Amino acid sequence: MDKLTVLNPRSADDTVHAALAPQLASLEGAKIAFIDNSKVNADLFLSRIGPLLRDKYGAQPGVIVRKLAPKDELSEADLHQLAGYHAVIQCFGDCGTSTSMTVADGVRMERLGIPTATVISTAFSGAARHQAAGRGMGDLPIVEVPHPMHSAPQAVVCERAEAIVAGLADALTRRAPAGGVKGPALWEREIAVDESPDALQEFFFEQGWTDGLPVVPPTHGAVTAMIAAAKRGADEVIGVIPPRMRPATVEQIAVNAVMAGCRAAYFPVVLAAIDAMLDPECRLYGIRTATNNGTPLVIVNGPVAAALGINGKGNVFGQGWRANATIGRAIQLVLRNIGGDMPGETDMSTQGQPGKFTFCIAENEQESPWTPFHVERGYGAGDSTVTVIGASAGHNVFTYGCETGKEILDHLVGAMTALGHNNVIFPTGPLVVFGPEHAGVLARDGYDKPAIREYLFTHARIALSRFAERTVRGLKHRRSRWFAQVNDPQHIGVADDPAHINIVVAGGPGIHSQFVPTSFSYSAVTRKIEL
Repeated sequence: MDKLTVLNPRSADDTVHAALAPQLASLEGAKIAFIDNSKVNADLFLSRIGPLLRDKYGAQPGVIVRKLAPKDELSEADLHQLAGYHAVIQCFGDCGTSTSMTVADGVRMERLGIPTATVISTAFSGAARHQAAGRGMGDLPIVEVPHPMHSAPQAVVCERAEAIVAGLADALTRRAPAGGVKGPALWEREIAVDESPDALQEFFFEQGWTDGLPVVPPTHGAVTAMIAAAKRGADEVIGVIPPRMRPATVEQIAVNAVMAGCRAAYFPVVLAAIDAMLDPECRLYGIRTATNNGTPLVIVNGPVAAALGINGKGNVFGQGWRANATIGRAIQLVLRNIGGDMPGETDMSTQGQPGKFTFCIAENEQESPWTPFHVERGYGAGDSTVTVIGASAGHNVFTYGCETGKEILDHLVGAMTALGHNNVIFPTGPLVVFGPEHAGVLARDGYDKPAIREYLFTHARIALSRFAERTVRGLKHRRSRWFAQVNDPQHIGVADDPAHINIVVAGGPGIHSQFVPTSFSYSAVTRKIEL
């Protein structure tokens, strides 16, 4: 039986184990600090834990550091507050991002010598352990609490707090030895497999290397051609891919680009997109571990779009364009195979969305009446760029019967003021993708991008009276910048500032545009493509 040698799309798992902070001899007299990650019921949960630790173990409950949002990591100011305490208890992870960020904070504090007990719900404890292992601390003390916590009645939250106190005490005073931590797994760069088409694909599926669809075999020749197109060193590390925090070399990314079906000419776009999404402003770790359905959206601008056939016109978010499909797919395979982003294991999205297969578009600069997106972001019109932002599936805005620019904007406002979309909670700044017909009418009626942003900022506001009381309390905390900056205490807007609203023109003929809610990213991130 003939064999074909393929290259491994995964990085070697050479994570070095980091030791836990020393355990406390006793909780008697120990000063304990707490982290409230601002999940609903976290404050109630901790209000019971502190007195129970004092009454049962003689601990001294201290400061409660409350995060602005579960997606945020502890700041240097937070760590400074915690530095004088003997131990920290943080709660709780009962969704994807609250889990991943709580784990990241727990590992960080343990490395600083602060014993930490991390409370995670049963639905997410497995993901927490995978993520902790990726950060070199597979034995991070995780204390499980039944799921769910966010929607549990108050009486149940209090009961669960009482039930978990002994586990918290053990996590701080009876730590398991590090001997049970697994060492790096064996890794092979080259693998010889049966070259028959059926056997090849079955092998890839068995390894978990695919996204559920067949892939192109990553042979030496194909990978070498991919690397040559970028004129980069094969061993150059582009960055560390979350959530398993594995380094991504140019060669490893090239292997995944070949598997996705990319032409070699597409590879510089893939590399630029990976570099952009690893920028701290993108917040890739939160995007990829959330119960939310967000995923990195790639927007291509400049001459490269036409040169490579990246679609920015009709069916721009749909099928049929090799460049869009395979560039976006290559990125998703990198996140899977190098980042270890596996559904149900670290990717905890409740329902997901098709963009998790591929999510790549170009701007239709030729039919836009306005300045191109990348030029607004400080690049030259002749530059080729990629922009990345965490995005959900788009909401189609169909303007049947509308004749004026204002009527089009009012329809868009209607879509943006529905309850439950991400930009109610996340102040990233939404993305509006105008079809060229809508853009033409708006420009005809005197609306440029700044005027559109101002209109949407002013009108796309939701009355707080439409929300439940607990939701309003959460919004006033998580969107505190809105209430501090905007003189409108009765509403919540879709952005904290008009400048945060992103506008792109894409698509073909028709009276349709899209409101694309964004999440996790602090802002869109743009990189120049080095061709």
